[in-house]
Amino acid sequence: MPTRAGFLVLAVSATVGVFARVLGGIEFFVPAIAGVSAVILAMLLRYLSPSQVTIRKRVTPQFVPAGESVMVHIEVANTNKRRSPLMRFHDAIEGTAGYALNVAPLAAKTGTTSASYRFHADNRGLYDLGPLSIYDLDPLGLVQRKHKIPSTVRLIVHPHLEPIPALPVRFVGDPFTGQQHKDTLGLQDEDFNGLRPYTPGDDLRRVHWLSSARQDELQVRQHRPPHHGLLSVIIDTRPPGHTPTALDVTTSIAASIAAAVLAANDAVLIETTDNRATSEIIGSSQLINVLEFLAPLAEGADSIHANVPSSNSTIIAVSANPSLANDSEKRYEFAQRLRAQLVITTDTQRWGTNDSGHRGPGWIHLSGPNQLHKFLIPGIRRTAVRA
Repeated sequence: MPTRAGFLVLAVSATVGVFARVLGGIEFFVPAIAGVSAVILAMLLRYLSPSQVTIRKRVTPQFVPAGESVMVHIEVANTNKRRSPLMRFHDAIEGTAGYALNVAPLAAKTGTTSASYRFHADNRGLYDLGPLSIYDLDPLGLVQRKHKIPSTVRLIVHPHLEPIPALPVRFVGDPFTGQQHKDTLGLQDEDFNGLRPYTPGDDLRRVHWLSSARQDELQVRQHRPPHHGLLSVIIDTRPPGHTPTALDVTTSIAASIAAAVLAANDAVLIETTDNRATSEIIGSSQLINVLEFLAPLAEGADSIHANVPSSNSTIIAVSANPSLANDSEKRYEFAQRLRAQLVITTDTQRWGTNDSGHRGPGWIHLSGPNQLHKFLIPGIRRTAVRA
């Protein structure tokens, strides 16, 4: 279709044509016809010979905390036998105006180029960068032909992660007295669980030769998988904890605790009071699953769902409700309802003040970022679950 310049040429040509008709000056018809012809020829050229390119798009890094920037890289290769036209790319990003890039003509078959732009991720969420719209332009900029390429990449903008040392979930002891206990993880990779007949493909190092000699058949040691501690972090999404500001804080606390537990190779489960939850997650490499759940978390119901908590595990409850921080009876009832060993409260109205936070029995109150590590003592009691 014509661009703004193309429509302007058509409008001027039409005006000149009307002027020539009224005055009877045939010489004015020549520029009028030339202008219209230029637009029509440019349109035919663009629609009969569209660009043929392949796109490879990537974002680095793929997940970032809110407030950080990422680089989006676009690699373009011309697959047409002809030289590509001048192109303008527009990458759509929900909630923004998107980003526009101009790409010069590429040589036939072998022409390649790359471009990049920086995207500043202000708010938590899952962002789909794309699809990419390509506008083929003629040299005079009179017409453009639009087509889309499905080149969408996912960007995870997650809550702030406070660096906390690995936080094992222990079987024994008071989880928040600060006492150190021997890690009674229990079953390890080499825990013996019996013998079974050898099958092709078994590791010969696991053959139990003494039993094999007695039974005149190869017997292989069978081991149980290790057990892991499970920690559930429940986020209070009831009002006033349902606002974006409150959830930015509570999801940050939950994500930081989850990262520390996963670093200790224990399991974590993230829940909300309105019964949204992850599956049980184990291992630092799976932290992205926690962040993908927390990144778009928004709103919440007015009451605690009957199915929460959903597991028999060690539980930490996180709330941005000021009444829980100021009223010990309400806090106790909240902890009892969720079977929480620890309640973490915040006051987002005073978040970031000079108050350094404080701690009491079964309770931590945070008043700003990067305070959690001072109060969260390693050694959370384990609840055994099979991984």
